[in-house]
Amino acid sequence: MQDELSGSSCGMRNASPSIRNVGIIAHIDAGKTTLTERMLYDTGVISIMGEVHEGTTVTDWLPQERDRGISIISAAVTCHWRQCQLNIIDTPGHIDFTAEVERSLRVMDGAVAVFCAVRGVQAQSETVWRCARRHGIPAIAFVNKMDRTGADFQNVVRQIRERFKVLPLPLQFPVGSEDRFRGSIDLLTGRWIGGDGGTVSWNSMDGLQEARDYLVECLAELDDGILRDYMSDREPASASLKRALTKAVRRMQVMPVLCGSSLGNQGVDALLDAICDYLPPPSVEADGGEAARLLAFRVSSGWNGDGRRVFVRIYGGHVAAGDRLQNMRTGHVMEVAAVERVTADACEPLERAEVGEVVSLLGLDEETLTGDTLGEPGSEVALQQMTFPEPVVSWTMEAESAEQGGSLGEALRRFAAEDPTLRVKDGPGLGQWTVAGMGELHLDIVRERLKTECGVSAKVGKPHVEYKDTILSRQVAERRFEKRMVDGTCYWAFLKLEVEPLAKGGGVELDCGDVRKRLPVSCQEALEQGLWMVLKADDGNGHPMTDMRVRALDVDYDARSMSELAFLNVARLALADAIAAAGRAEMEPVMLVEVSVPQDHLGPVIADLTARRGRVTEIDSLALGVSRIVALVPLSEMFGYASSLRSLSGGRGDVVAEPSMYAFRERGHK
Repeated sequence: MQDELSGSSCGMRNASPSIRNVGIIAHIDAGKTTLTERMLYDTGVISIMGEVHEGTTVTDWLPQERDRGISIISAAVTCHWRQCQLNIIDTPGHIDFTAEVERSLRVMDGAVAVFCAVRGVQAQSETVWRCARRHGIPAIAFVNKMDRTGADFQNVVRQIRERFKVLPLPLQFPVGSEDRFRGSIDLLTGRWIGGDGGTVSWNSMDGLQEARDYLVECLAELDDGILRDYMSDREPASASLKRALTKAVRRMQVMPVLCGSSLGNQGVDALLDAICDYLPPPSVEADGGEAARLLAFRVSSGWNGDGRRVFVRIYGGHVAAGDRLQNMRTGHVMEVAAVERVTADACEPLERAEVGEVVSLLGLDEETLTGDTLGEPGSEVALQQMTFPEPVVSWTMEAESAEQGGSLGEALRRFAAEDPTLRVKDGPGLGQWTVAGMGELHLDIVRERLKTECGVSAKVGKPHVEYKDTILSRQVAERRFEKRMVDGTCYWAFLKLEVEPLAKGGGVELDCGDVRKRLPVSCQEALEQGLWMVLKADDGNGHPMTDMRVRALDVDYDARSMSELAFLNVARLALADAIAAAGRAEMEPVMLVEVSVPQDHLGPVIADLTARRGRVTEIDSLALGVSRIVALVPLSEMFGYASSLRSLSGGRGDVVAEPSMYAFRERGHK
């Protein structure tokens, strides 16, 4: 049993068994922040529970979060339950801030997926679940809002099974629902959670025995010991069931499902127990020894008035103030000024932090960015980098007064260093900046933060879609570039390369391979810079490229008169020739749109989506006479859609949209 739970089969060993690093993930308005607030209250961190609608919760501390009632940045908090230290990150639920979920789950060891008992599995629920699976972390489901009208626990369990392709295993049997919700029965022990705390017999409620039998049968299929008891008609001990369940959860074979109401603080204690019992402690590489090895997963500049903070997860060794760390990407060696444990916007100084912990560091240089590995000087170990989606919407921004022009550029560069999905570029006009992000809300929040945090008021233009280009065929091109100087010296370089299309979603692959090794370092960098100028459209030709591979095949030059400029230009010209020969096609971002609308407004809403070049892929019914429509719609057709939907649905519809893919842009559409 110990080997199964320690992760030894994966070449890993556990850090402190008393630590749990847990991300809270969900669709917007499922109740993540309220749930986190109740966890802090039940564990004694706070004495008064705040409310999202009042702007008084611990983890929604930005002014924009409190004004809008949504989470915008991930907030880390620490609390203790039983003998466990819980490092919890409350993540945003809005699609514009999915990058916050991505980088938070990258450093977590488990997750709590929160679902609304009325709405069930929604668009962003699936997005964050895919993120959790991509990082290979087990999860517990918490069906929230069981006291709301239309709550349906079994329907949520069914949707989890169908949409997540995982075995959802209810650990609790809800007693009543809606305004008659009175808690739940623990299917392992028979204890009434939220009731009088006593135990009930399995035949005391309709459906309770069947729910218990289902739990035992599922675990019997996964554990030989439970199977022997089951085949012998013996009642498995609760401890045996719990051990089997723990093993299955950490192997990601099942997703335990609990229920309650975070607003009413029902079921939260049982969820805290489940986190300690079933989610794994942090793991570190077995061959890592005592060497410090940290991953920077978030950067915050000037936050809380104390300067630049770098949030890290410690994967090996430990870190303390005064330690020297090397950035494995830049090679820079820095001294840690302070180590702090962060609870939202409050900080607690630490003498040192151990492996498995999530903390913030002060004193690291401006070159330290999200995704960087930090370690002991001279070490060459680098942790896996993080990847983030590309921006899909941009607008032009300029300061309202000339005096604020310099401050605007400085602030935007700071925000871009913090947010890997925010792109900032000088231009198109003098004093203007092009700012690209994940959606209109994302960019609007940036503008608000400029004013509240930096004192800069900015004017913005209309939002524009960030189009991309791709190629249609495989082609090989070769180019020679030469430049003769006044003194007669001729600098030249020759490059042969190949381009080929990739499947949708393939991004850009650049392979300079053996060609790169034949060049001096300065010329290697110039060659790749020239290629990326074309791929990112920094040369002003078309849109950035996607879904293509570039492979350098051959290179030649005069070693007696090498020139970085020659390699920069030959790379740029050769790739431009290859793309022209392959055929260039424009791609537009397509959104996965989920609309919830009363059934009597279904027809007009579908007709409107179709008129926007949308393709409806799914229609189903929710509780209380509400229908759910899923469609693929070009982003260029979605501007202003929320206002149109309000008109079409009498103000009773809502919409969530997330980037799905890039598709060929139809001719004639702007």
